[in-house]
Amino acid sequence: MPGANVKFLNVGWGDAHLIQLPSGGICLIDGGDGTFSEDQDHPLSWMNRNQTDRLEWMILTHIHEDHINGLLDVARAKPVIKAILPYEPFELPPEELTHEQGDGFARRVYRMLASYLEFIQVLIEQGTEIKWRSEYGSSEKSVIWSDEGITLTHLYPWKDDPLPAYEVLVKIISNSIESESEGVLENLPRFFELSNHDSSVYRLSSMEEPNSSVLFGGDQLEPGWERLAQRTDIRSRIWKVSHHGMEDGFNSRILSWIQPEHCIIPVCLERSEAFQENWEKLRSCTNMSYYLTGSYANGKTHLLDNGSVPIQIGY
Repeated sequence: MPGANVKFLNVGWGDAHLIQLPSGGICLIDGGDGTFSEDQDHPLSWMNRNQTDRLEWMILTHIHEDHINGLLDVARAKPVIKAILPYEPFELPPEELTHEQGDGFARRVYRMLASYLEFIQVLIEQGTEIKWRSEYGSSEKSVIWSDEGITLTHLYPWKDDPLPAYEVLVKIISNSIESESEGVLENLPRFFELSNHDSSVYRLSSMEEPNSSVLFGGDQLEPGWERLAQRTDIRSRIWKVSHHGMEDGFNSRILSWIQPEHCIIPVCLERSEAFQENWEKLRSCTNMSYYLTGSYANGKTHLLDNGSVPIQIGY
């Protein structure tokens, strides 16, 4: 029976998830924060270890460093055939503005947005076919790819779903055009704070085994999950938990909509301690089990039997 393999890499506090299509191609969803170390993996390191010379698909759920930085590393080093990105290119204000008047956090967000624009340019220069996620904004246009009965669909955001971070980005651009430096500096941190609300959600499913679906939650938060659950049956056997297992992205309400058997939380061990008590409470009142990507370092892996869509966590 044809199938797809899913690998959840340990990239510390960050997301990097690989899908090997039945035909052999690789789809990468998010890339981690770009750190190369013995304590965590990197999608480029994984590709080199596994002699993978290119990506068929590269997907960025939203603009935060722990999702985009590793993708930029990969794009600089490997051919990417197709990419799905959240926003079309935009014009940033002069960087000098943040150095002259902005604080450290505003400069950080500026660099993050600049990295996104660099990422787009790197993909353009290598000839990647870039698709904007707005192309997948309805149930009729939600399929990203389908390969031998395995399908990846874009579930959120669709047309008319709110994009609060993008609305702030539009304000930043407008403030820049109108030379309103105060507005730019106020809205840069606001964009960072709202970016999770703009996060994409994807589901991998098997036509032959509908009960083996895998839900990739990005960093989507409870309001978005509620909106999504009201229009779509999002029950899935495997859930890549959103926002590193923090309560705004991993709680009893969201679990009641997804009803997963297995939850995979992308988090480093040292930063997981503050959440463990809450996770145990959730586990005690549901049938789910959970796994931390940070538990599998230095070549260790954990395998989950999931029919035609087997799961590997770690290296």
